[in-house]
Amino acid sequence: MYKNFIIILVIFSFTVVFLTGTSFAEPVNTTEQVKDAEEYFLDGEYRKAIEIYDDILEVFPTDTKIREMKAISLSNMRLYTTLAAQPGNSNQIQYDIYYLNEKSMLEFYRVLETDPSSVIALNGLGLGFGNFGEYDEAKKYFESAIKLDPDNHISKNYLEYLEKIIKK
Repeated sequence: MYKNFIIILVIFSFTVVFLTGTSFAEPVNTTEQVKDAEEYFLDGEYRKAIEIYDDILEVFPTDTKIREMKAISLSNMRLYTTLAAQPGNSNQIQYDIYYLNEKSMLEFYRVLETDPSSVIALNGLGLGFGNFGEYDEAKKYFESAIKLDPDNHISKNYLEYLEKIIKK
């Protein structure tokens, strides 16, 4: 009888722990994290923004808006690196632009896995392929973005610019 009581008590304890464990867990304040990341992003401190986006994505791995912002941050770091390479900006940290381009493309691709209608991700992949010189592939992504949002001027501008490059 005593043995059965112990077994029932253990099972009950585990059930209580598993059912209430998440209720007593410390809540994640993503609103503050997003605000902080946005501030870093707007200040051009993309690495810090990416760290916060990664923290949020650990808890919410399918949050496409956060993943889009992380991908844009990576893409902006790549652009910033090429601009920082200009004379007179020797105090800027240098990054591998190909690595950053690849990382941003992978993040944009992950967005499309969750949200195939993300015009931001389509434009990001188009831009990434264009950076690698894969103009035909880039064109496909820009055209897909325009099909989803025919009034999107960003997609149209990218496609127009890309077509000029292809003509040359």
